[in-house]
Amino acid sequence: MMKTSTFLPSYKEYFAKESLTGLLEYPKQDGFDAVEPVYSFGESPGKALENSKILGEAIEEKGLKCSCFSRGFWMLNMSKEEAVKGLCDCVDMAVNLKTPFLHHVLHMSLSVKDLQLYQKHHSYFVEICREVAYYAGEKGITCLYEDQGFLQNTPERLGQLLADIDLPNIGICLDVGNSLFYDIDAETYAGILAPYVKHVHLKDYIRKPMEDVAYGKGWHYTISGQALRDTILGHGVVNFERIFSILLLAGYDGYFSLENDAAEETLPSVKQGLENMKLFYERAYNNLKRAGKI
Repeated sequence: MMKTSTFLPSYKEYFAKESLTGLLEYPKQDGFDAVEPVYSFGESPGKALENSKILGEAIEEKGLKCSCFSRGFWMLNMSKEEAVKGLCDCVDMAVNLKTPFLHHVLHMSLSVKDLQLYQKHHSYFVEICREVAYYAGEKGITCLYEDQGFLQNTPERLGQLLADIDLPNIGICLDVGNSLFYDIDAETYAGILAPYVKHVHLKDYIRKPMEDVAYGKGWHYTISGQALRDTILGHGVVNFERIFSILLLAGYDGYFSLENDAAEETLPSVKQGLENMKLFYERAYNNLKRAGKI
């Protein structure tokens, strides 16, 4: 059976309006099994830690699970000490949320100039991630790293990060849409990283040549000049059925977390995305079952 989750910011404008606990009514009504909060609990770490406990209790009261706790991070914009402290605080929040996973990115920029930074800063990332993962291990938390932005976004770079951190409580958060920013198809990415995947983000994109779209809000650009726009899961270019097949064959049994940022109306987008992901998963599962692969 598919284990479904959603990023809480998938509810976009409701995420800004509703209280932390009030927002949970939407994924509950839509039929998700779990939710994935992001760091937005308050301005001070102390307040954020307090609010994470309140939210963890509210998630449990709704009959939901917390699939993962996510934090956007720009390690190059702070000292090593600040980065380690900030992420260790997030480990404590993950404990309060009763999830086994803290997912955090290293550097989120989509600027081509940042491609030059990887070799220069890789060892810096490793030092921070290892120190945080040691702390997380003592708390029973696994740290996950994602194909995000341009700097950390190749299987080779993520694989090298895991090899150099070299701790048992680390893994990959596979984002099946983010690979497109590096012009790597999501199925290839999933196939290479499948043995290390412990959590999955699902999102979809419309893709066109840059010259075929009007410049404006909502379009992003890949390293080769392709244009991407968020859309409802199943309406874009990502082959979800094949990705589910790859992950099922690799033995993945964790949550699939919908990350909706479609331009279409929020509530219908989330609901349609959930229906589609279940449909593609069921097809993949049934085909593998008939073939005797699972």
